[in-house]
Amino acid sequence: MSTRLARWWHVSGGLLVLLGIVSVTGIINFFVVNQRAFLNFYYLPVVVGAYLLGRWRGVWSALLSCAIVYVMAFMSSAKFGDGQAWMRWLDLITWGSFLVLTSYVVGSLYDLKEAQLRELQHAYRGVLEIMSKFIDSVDRYTENHSRRVADIAVVIARAMQLPAPEIENIRVGGLLHDIGKIDVSTDVLRKASGLTVDETEEMRGHVVKGEALVRSVGGILKHVLPMVAYHHERWDGTGYKGLIGENIPLGARIIAVADTYDAIITSRAYRPGRSHDEALAIIRSESGRQFDPRVVDVFLTAFAEPPAESREAA
Repeated sequence: MSTRLARWWHVSGGLLVLLGIVSVTGIINFFVVNQRAFLNFYYLPVVVGAYLLGRWRGVWSALLSCAIVYVMAFMSSAKFGDGQAWMRWLDLITWGSFLVLTSYVVGSLYDLKEAQLRELQHAYRGVLEIMSKFIDSVDRYTENHSRRVADIAVVIARAMQLPAPEIENIRVGGLLHDIGKIDVSTDVLRKASGLTVDETEEMRGHVVKGEALVRSVGGILKHVLPMVAYHHERWDGTGYKGLIGENIPLGARIIAVADTYDAIITSRAYRPGRSHDEALAIIRSESGRQFDPRVVDVFLTAFAEPPAESREAA
């Protein structure tokens, strides 16, 4: 369930469960002759509500169902003789007890599922942080580069008002965008002079290697794959793989700006880092050529002042 759908369900889910209970009540009381046999239909909205809303909301749904049935049973009790009344109430109380118990058990499964999901997400974030540090460890001049790129990219994505799941994917894409560099020679990564043709090809190959590494993880990172594969594409189509304009995934376009900004202000073996203002001027000059103009505009507005953790030349 997506974040937006989950938020909507938690706001409207209780109402839907209530409407389900009322609907079943109407069916049972107005269209069904053998009402006792159809009391089990109350399990449907209650079980669904407990599974999707949690233990206590499921219990409250069950109690509401019981209250509706008991009120209607009380109102129609005059139709039954004294010998039948106590048996009818015993059946209803037994039914209600099982209904509440079922909602509690199913709701507990929901709560357990949510707890496990939170633990998995926590472990997932931890593994990503470890991976990003490992990626950056291949080059002492890019320490924490991946994390900074991820942080900058998230700010841009939020300023563009992208959905929360897409922002999270961009954050992960920023952390892993250079993962292919773990298969690039450290001599090439740290070389102070210009690269040879073969060395340039090796450096460019990090996007292909990174894409293969992320693909090997499977579906959990499928949304990150385009960002790793295409973050070196250029808006004018002269990038590594020749994608142009809107054909470049938005996440990759955002990461490209964040990656370039951090590369400009960070000192390397072959040159000192440049100032924040110089970096903004360079990125502004490449709007419409290297970078998506819309992303550049958002970046320049969001980072009119240097990021808190940006590093000037040492």
